[in-house]
Amino acid sequence: MKIIKVILLIVIIAIAILTMYIIQKNSRKKVQEEIIKTWINDEENIVKEDTIVEQFSDNAIGKLKIPIIGVEAEIAEGTDLDILTNYIGHFKNSGLWDGNVALASHNRGQNVAHYFENINKLQKGDLIVYVTRWGERKYIVYSITKIKETDWSSIEDTDTNMITLITCIKNNKNKRLCVKAVEI
Repeated sequence: MKIIKVILLIVIIAIAILTMYIIQKNSRKKVQEEIIKTWINDEENIVKEDTIVEQFSDNAIGKLKIPIIGVEAEIAEGTDLDILTNYIGHFKNSGLWDGNVALASHNRGQNVAHYFENINKLQKGDLIVYVTRWGERKYIVYSITKIKETDWSSIEDTDTNMITLITCIKNNKNKRLCVKAVEI
């Protein structure tokens, strides 16, 4: 009799966990769909040629927005410590507008901006918005991987308009988290 009760309890717990997972996944999907729907259908966000979308500080080349994790930060050219202290950094050998736009930021630390502290929470399908003086582009996350710190292939130019976000992985100095998103 006790074995049946234990099995029944395990089944009930498993059903509860599965139900919570499904509810959480559907809730996230609804948020993603609403964000994408808002951006796609918002005619005010359509950029006309030679229109300045936003004003930036003197050092900034643009702004990165990741609504699902609350990121909205300016981007500056370069990835040295001076840049990454206050901005998201743009890899100089990557695209600025067309091709692969590669960006870096800290995910933790004192006295530095850590805009990428939650990019490990991004999932496939999440929205990333890139705003520059040339306009605004929207991207959907399609890949989240760990790469070697010496692997620069992720920031190579591509024919496809995409954005690549790179940050350190806590307690693993030889690896980087690499999030890739393609233009929609």
